[in-house]
Amino acid sequence: MRALLLAHRYLGIALGALMLMWCLSGGVMMYVTYPELAPAARIGALEPIDWRRCCSVGDGLDDGQSVARFEVEMLAGVPVLRLGFPLGRSRLIDLADGTVMGEVGAAQAERVAADFGRARGTFAPPELDGPIDYDQWTVSGEFDPDRPLYRFRIPDPARTELYVSSATGEAVQVTAARERFWNWLGAVPHWLYFARLRRAAPLWSRIVIGVSLAGSLLAALGLYVGVSEFLRRPSGRWSAHRGVMLWHHLPGLGFGLFALTWVASGLLSMNPWGALETASARPERRLLEGPPPSGREVKAALRALAARPPPSGTVSVASAPRLGQLFLIATDGRGAQRRLDAQGLAAPLDRPQIAAEARALARGGAFLGPELLAHGDRYYFGHHGEPVPLPVYRIVLEDEQWTRYYLEPVSGTLVGKVDRNARAYRWLHDALHRLDFAPAVRARPLWDALVLALMSGVTLLCATGTYSGWRRLARDIRGDRTP
Repeated sequence: MRALLLAHRYLGIALGALMLMWCLSGGVMMYVTYPELAPAARIGALEPIDWRRCCSVGDGLDDGQSVARFEVEMLAGVPVLRLGFPLGRSRLIDLADGTVMGEVGAAQAERVAADFGRARGTFAPPELDGPIDYDQWTVSGEFDPDRPLYRFRIPDPARTELYVSSATGEAVQVTAARERFWNWLGAVPHWLYFARLRRAAPLWSRIVIGVSLAGSLLAALGLYVGVSEFLRRPSGRWSAHRGVMLWHHLPGLGFGLFALTWVASGLLSMNPWGALETASARPERRLLEGPPPSGREVKAALRALAARPPPSGTVSVASAPRLGQLFLIATDGRGAQRRLDAQGLAAPLDRPQIAAEARALARGGAFLGPELLAHGDRYYFGHHGEPVPLPVYRIVLEDEQWTRYYLEPVSGTLVGKVDRNARAYRWLHDALHRLDFAPAVRARPLWDALVLALMSGVTLLCATGTYSGWRRLARDIRGDRTP
């Protein structure tokens, strides 16, 4: 017992401040999430496509080339075609004259930022601060294809900063002063998400896993020692301790289990050693898309769009091939979508087509559905600040993993896959770390009250443990052996 007590004490000295910081920063993250550009915000800032100047492809696309994806939007007053090829290469074509565009220039990016500002009611010109390779808010690898990035300061009351891709000319990230401030007290310290460390992704991952594992051991030792001491307490007393240690021991009895489950479930978010590795949905997405369209098919679709433009106000047209047949998704400035066929005619997704996708996913096996969900289910739901597309079609395969698939109802795109490991992650991380047990628990303000009450107890536990540990260390350094 003495060895366990000493291990808990000195682990607490080493990690107590970190555990306390995790508690306090987690409270901030309940109300301020990490910055992210919502698709609706990007779409809402786009100009309607000028079909009168569209669609000359020139020599930028060969008839025999396979095209993984393409998209038509306006860029700095000009209709452009963004092409993505199967091996990850991309190309940007000016559809007004058919020339292949190189890197997007600062003047074009400034026009994108100005349009974004006007969509938010700000007409003053944005201020360029860049280009930059990365900063705190663009450190993730998801921005790698867009680097370098143009960072603009938009002179609005929120002190918005917008990031524009030099490869595609798309807005890819946005932050506001309030988000930046609170994230330095929330997500950045909570995830140890400091830019220089996060850029070294393998090192960052090892550090987070290591300290989370040590924190789990600290909590487990404390819980064991605390319960053991409670069982051996003097008659008529709750604890053998007094003073600060009393206020560490009693919260440990009441909230130690929550401290352990929170730090251990946080460890699982890093998927250490591949314990809960979920199979990628990429093979199924490719299966549902079928063979990619050829350059000839893309050119024919563009000619059809130019001859029969989508409804006025359309700001984006993107490819959405299904089972080898080319379809298009037209989106207006409010985010409303409609599906078109390759001739530009309305072609809404119907239930027989969804059923065909279900049969393709089942590969001859049995399945349940497709069922249209308006509110999600146990494995597909939105958390506070993290919405998911709804409604969706759900398909459940009767395979050994009872794999679930969720399909977007306008395009038929696969937006979610849940296998056995994903279900385990949902209960071991989402439920234990964020208390996402059921819709009733997630509902506010019940969720806020429950989480804040538990977090307050764990914060008191960590604060008193850190204080007493450092006080004991100071006494050890001075050589004070007073009990």
